[in-house]
Amino acid sequence: MVNKSHKDLFKTIHRSQHVQRNWDLDAEMPQEDVDIILESVTQCPSKQNASFYKVHVLQDRDIIEKLHLLTEGFGIGDEKQTITTNSQTLAHLVLVFEAANTEENGARIVNNYEYLRYDYDHDQVLNEVMRDREMAVGVAAGYANLTASLMGYGTGCCACFNPTGVAELLGLEDSAVLIMGIGVPGKLPRRVHHKDHDIVFPSKKKQPIDVIVH
Repeated sequence: MVNKSHKDLFKTIHRSQHVQRNWDLDAEMPQEDVDIILESVTQCPSKQNASFYKVHVLQDRDIIEKLHLLTEGFGIGDEKQTITTNSQTLAHLVLVFEAANTEENGARIVNNYEYLRYDYDHDQVLNEVMRDREMAVGVAAGYANLTASLMGYGTGCCACFNPTGVAELLGLEDSAVLIMGIGVPGKLPRRVHHKDHDIVFPSKKKQPIDVIVH
């Protein structure tokens, strides 16, 4: 028998699939909630607990608005004739994941290969680092997503942005990997663009994931 707490978790998991595109910016996001979300993205698992990324925390509206303008590129319509920005990046809290410690993590992988007496080359090590970085950022974003959803916030991840513009705006040393918005959902349906209410983002049904029990 599934109890109420399990049902609540079930609903939260399903709700966390959906991207929030508009926000109630008159509502406040307590700093205690922000701190918990940041704890989730900095203390989640990563391979060998290595730091594959940095997290830039944006709450200044001026910076957030400028960042949002760098996300134009989402095509809407059968022929994708309408190009718009990703308005999930207008949330109360915006996280920008920056790649980090490539050389350090590369050396860590090389040392492991030497210890195991594997052959390796530069491209192989770089591919390993990139794989582990993407996995680490994905886990961190997943932790933030579920943590925020459990507290009643909406979320949205954005990988469609101008990397050069983002790097210049935030003074990044390396490249941005992912942008994530977290905040209080707006009163409009979640798929309506925060800036242009005539734009409604498409919705896609979750594709089934095969579960094979051994």
